[in-house]
Amino acid sequence: MKKIFYSLAVLALATACGQDTVTIKGTIAEGETFPEGQLVYLCDGKTVLDSTAVTDGTFELKAPANPEKLYTVVANFRERGPRDRNWIYSVIAEKGVDQFTFAPTGPGCKLEGSRINQAMKELNEAMNTVNREYREKAAGIADDDEAAGEALYEETMAKVKEISLDAISKNKDNYIARYALQNIIYDLDLEELDGILAQCGKFVAEDESIARIRASKEAEQATSEGKAFVDFAGKTPDGADVKLSDFVGKGRWVLADFWASWCGPCMREIPNIKRTHETLSGDKFTVLGVAVWETNGDNTKSAERMKEKEMTWPQIFVGDDKTPTDVYGIVGIPTMILFAPDGTICKRGDELRGEKMMETVRDLMNQ
Repeated sequence: MKKIFYSLAVLALATACGQDTVTIKGTIAEGETFPEGQLVYLCDGKTVLDSTAVTDGTFELKAPANPEKLYTVVANFRERGPRDRNWIYSVIAEKGVDQFTFAPTGPGCKLEGSRINQAMKELNEAMNTVNREYREKAAGIADDDEAAGEALYEETMAKVKEISLDAISKNKDNYIARYALQNIIYDLDLEELDGILAQCGKFVAEDESIARIRASKEAEQATSEGKAFVDFAGKTPDGADVKLSDFVGKGRWVLADFWASWCGPCMREIPNIKRTHETLSGDKFTVLGVAVWETNGDNTKSAERMKEKEMTWPQIFVGDDKTPTDVYGIVGIPTMILFAPDGTICKRGDELRGEKMMETVRDLMNQ
């Protein structure tokens, strides 16, 4: 009896797979050198779903269909190096049959038959056009014309957002929704992001990277201007225990600089921080460094960089502990946060960067 039930279960599974399958019928592009018998794989991440050998310049691959997934066609092509990107072509796993032309030595890969993959191709073409136009216009802007550069960036991001939102609206239940959202997710506030996620399939919100960014936006909102500071712990450069609350909420303005030893933009802010520190520090104000995301897991590089750059203001070293950046929703550094004397978060963001830093801090202190 058990064997009968087992056989029926296997038969049912096989029937279901046959009905909900993505089939890729591939041919090698004309003129390509691709030896007979070379293997081609269909993969979901690192998992091989199917494989076959090339015969008479053709191959066929099958796997369970799932339009939420991005599969890859991978060629085991001996004449090219393992890091060659042209070995791999991405395919959204839409149910049906796709005709695939594979060009291992060039950009001639082509997929026909799938509505979703065609939509993905059109989305990428639209994004490439926007990027090309941006580069062409940016080349004509003088390096010191910050206003023109900023205006071009805003114009370009508006186009990116329009294209991405249109793609999401037409593909809420397939991989394109997740892919297009990642183009704009950093420029969305939490309310906008949640509005998009509410329209999409559950798989979009459950994507690891999207869930992580959403959590950071939630933390950023909880530590926005007007909110009370959130404490965290670390070490002084000498190795003693220290907390943010040892500085913040003690009656002085505190400009906290979240930085890392390997971060080029962080190092470029040092002259502005020095100028602010040397001009304003005293009974009413101090600069505080918070060294984060240390790649070797300890504070060695942070201490070396502090001495090299003559960063004489107080520091909290946290090694590779992500707590400080997690609780403040920080996804990029340097990030500056200005705390008022009572510990309230007074200002955070770009107004505390560059040459605007000292002027912004001074104006807020004098209000």
